[in-house]
Amino acid sequence: MSVPIDALSVSPGLPELCSPAELGEYTHLRHSVTILIKDWRAAGRDTFVLGVRRPVGRETGGYDSRLLAQVIRQCGLFVAHAAYGVPTGHHTLLHTLNITVEPGLRADEGGEFEAVVTVARKPGSAMRLTMGFHIRRDGADICLADTEFGWISPAAYRRVRGQHTSADWGRWPVPVPVAPRLVGRASPDDVLLADGGGGRWWRLRNAVSNPLLFDHPVDHVPGLVLLEAAQQAAYAAVHPESFELTDVGIRYTRYVEFGEPCWIEAVTRPAVPAGRSAIDVTGHQGGRAVFRARLTGLRA
Repeated sequence: MSVPIDALSVSPGLPELCSPAELGEYTHLRHSVTILIKDWRAAGRDTFVLGVRRPVGRETGGYDSRLLAQVIRQCGLFVAHAAYGVPTGHHTLLHTLNITVEPGLRADEGGEFEAVVTVARKPGSAMRLTMGFHIRRDGADICLADTEFGWISPAAYRRVRGQHTSADWGRWPVPVPVAPRLVGRASPDDVLLADGGGGRWWRLRNAVSNPLLFDHPVDHVPGLVLLEAAQQAAYAAVHPESFELTDVGIRYTRYVEFGEPCWIEAVTRPAVPAGRSAIDVTGHQGGRAVFRARLTGLRA
């Protein structure tokens, strides 16, 4: 069951000191190379400011959707645990994530990324945390986002997941990727889609070699992997046209299992403003929808 936030040891401040081990625990990450938070402070009740940085040479991608989504994820989890006392042993339930990115955001692969993130808790359910994110770089806005998530105890999680509480990590069959250029990526290792038999359908491929998406073994496909798959499907749906993603909203409805196929469908929406594209992407597994996303962007 979910734990009401009012039942937690709520302390809307942040620790002055935090060890690397605690930082990894708060962000649910095991590889220190993927941890982006470098400093933090409370800026008022329910408002927090965090500095994030990825030094030159970290092989985790450039200024793209994966990096920004990881910044949002890490800052949200850190504030939930450090400021609001959400137990680190509980399991996170991600419900929604919405991201708006400033057009023209670019950087070289492996280049430095440094930004300031303001996180503000918004009014909402006592069973969930709703947060808004304002990301700035060099004094300029680069991203706005909001998310809603909850958590459940280990015992409740075992009841919910049943026989799915473990996975034979990385040993499932991984289908051949589509061409990277089709999904807006440079390397086959970054491609999350395989051929789905034609049309606007693809099959999700869970290759766990990318630590920005698969940091450690888990029993279901992470939410940020599904977000990235939705974005790749949007690029594929408009190909061969160029497409610069500016807005994405995703709602998660079910866990996605590693052991059975997950199908990704993309439908281009008509009647959008000139110069823009809009795509609806849905994930299906076992005949049921597992997520729904809407993505919009600029045609190049």
